This record gives sequence, structure tokens and C-alpha cells, in this order.
Amino acid sequence: MTDPTRASSSLRHRGVTIVAGQGAGPVDRAADIAAGPDSHRVTVGPDAHAAADAVHRLVLDRARAGDRIDVVATLEPGTPVRPTALLLGALLDSDLGHPSGESLLQHVVAVVSAVDLAELVLGGVDDRFLAAEHVIDLVEHATVVAVADTSAVPAGDLRVLERLLARLAPETLVVSTAALTHASLSHRGGAARLGGAAGWMQALSDHTPDHHHDGAITTFVYRDERPFHPGRLGLALERTFAPGTVGTVLRSRGFTQFATRSDRVGSWSSVGQMLSLDPTSAPSWHPDSPHGQQIAFFGLDLDVVTIRRDLDTCLLTDDELLGDPAGWRDFADPFPAWSEKGHRH
Repeated sequence: MTDPTRASSSLRHRGVTIVAGQGAGPVDRAADIAAGPDSHRVTVGPDAHAAADAVHRLVLDRARAGDRIDVVATLEPGTPVRPTALLLGALLDSDLGHPSGESLLQHVVAVVSAVDLAELVLGGVDDRFLAAEHVIDLVEHATVVAVADTSAVPAGDLRVLERLLARLAPETLVVSTAALTHASLSHRGGAARLGGAAGWMQALSDHTPDHHHDGAITTFVYRDERPFHPGRLGLALERTFAPGTVGTVLRSRGFTQFATRSDRVGSWSSVGQMLSLDPTSAPSWHPDSPHGQQIAFFGLDLDVVTIRRDLDTCLLTDDELLGDPAGWRDFADPFPAWSEKGHRH
């Protein structure tokens, strides 16, 4: 018997486009541009699993009915973009394959405010980490970024933001909302690469130089297999990464390991002056887990030598490494115990 979801694969589909972002007005306008005259519009969220499942069921229903798959899904505010897109892409690929030779998840369009981005990344804000993470999540996991309110940001800051976006999302088309057109979505299938397209993921690749300067943004990757002594790291964060000390760190992201929590791989994430240290689900002993420190820094006029030197002082010394690992738990650790919500510094 022929599976009705597979039988529809001979049809030409526009596929699925996700639209997410800040501000109901700009997001709705972007969704209007993404939609064709026959597109099926739906709003889903705020839970990633529920959002992906709702769009997946809608697409399956249309496929079983023999209808053309042409869906524009707007995410409710606060819906996490990357897990929603990855879940939906996997579900669609599993049940419907690649009817047009590519994943049915075609695009993730993210609408962000230039004013908010400048405040969070360039303005020295230190108490809005969740908002900052949400904006950066939008940027780093989209195929198209539409930037609103560009006229409200000084030209110099706007140029910095444009160069930063190019580093954070190197495979993403970045346009102003005024320049967003239906033709912006003519390149199909880019959403299939979202799992590893973020700039920090590419920077951590073994094939990418650990130090790069493009004329505006410096990219530096810090690597070492040894765990950090958290007491020394806490001091270094206050000393080394104070504003202006080593340049301006606009974004950093990667993996870390603390000697006092050596069984878990930690997630390191900063936006502007805000740093989050969270646990991941990866055990440090697993052969596929990241080991030690792998952190990508993006910033202006970064003093790479000082960053490397000061982070090196936070690593366990040879004597500490040769000591009893059980004793590492007694090291000073100024960071709160890890929870699912993580720690903001």
C-alpha cells in the first residue's frame, strides 16, 4: 500500500517557512512578505515541542489530502527558534522525505530590532541576559535576518552591528526590514544547515583559524584540554573582562569544564557584558563530548595575548593535575550550583 504522505512527494512544494522575532508588527509584515497568495498561515508556540508538532501535523494533513505544501508559521514571542526549527526539520524529513530534492523546512526568518541589539551588545547592559540570549538565538539560527529600526541607530554602531552579524551568522542573509522582499527567500533549503551554521560553531571547527580579524571584528578561539580552577576563573572574569580591559567582547560562546564539576561539560555564553555558565547534558567522560575549554570570542580590538594569558592562569597547574581528582572538589568555587536555569555573571 502506498503511504499517502510519500505519494505527495511528486508535487512541487514551496515548503515551510518559520518567521520569528521582536515586535508583533514587524514580524507580521515579514510573514506577509514570506507568504504567497496560496500560503497557509499559522501561529504556534511558545513551547518548542508543541510548536514543531503543530506545524508538523498541519503539513501531514495537507500532504495526505494531496494539497501543495506551502506553510508560513509565525512563532509566538519567546518561542526558542533553534530547537523548534531542528525538531520540525527532523519530523518533516522523517515523514515526508525530500519531495523537491531538499528539506521541506526552507527558511527561518528572524526579525530583530537594531536599537535593542545595539543596547544589549554595545551598550554595556548587564541585567538582561535572557533578552540578549533570545535576540542572539534569533540571529544565529536563521537563514534570513531582517533588521528593524536601522535609522534609529548611529551609523557607526550600525556598521559594527552589520559586521558582527556577518560573523555570528556567516551563512545568513542580513537585510533591513525595508529591503526584505519575497525574492529574499528565493534561495531554498538553507534551513537544513541550521544545526551547525552559527558563527561560533564554525569558529570551533578544527578547520578554522583560531585568530581572525576582518578589519572590524576580531575572532579568537581559546582552546585547552585542562579544566578551569573556578576560583581563579572568577577573579579573571572580574579583572580581565572588565569593559575596555582587553577590548570589547561582543559575543563569546563555547564549552567549558570546571575542576570542581569535572563530570559535566559546561556551556559558556556571553552577550555584551552578560555571561552565562550553564550545565549541558553531556558527560565529560564521553568520547564525543567537548574536552576542557573551547570558547570562541568575537569583539572589537581584542587583546588576544592578554585574554589567552589570563585564561591560562585559570587552568589547573601540573601539580594540581597530578593530585587526587577527588580533592578538586575542595577548590574555591564562587559560582552558584548549576541548575537547568544556569548562572548569570
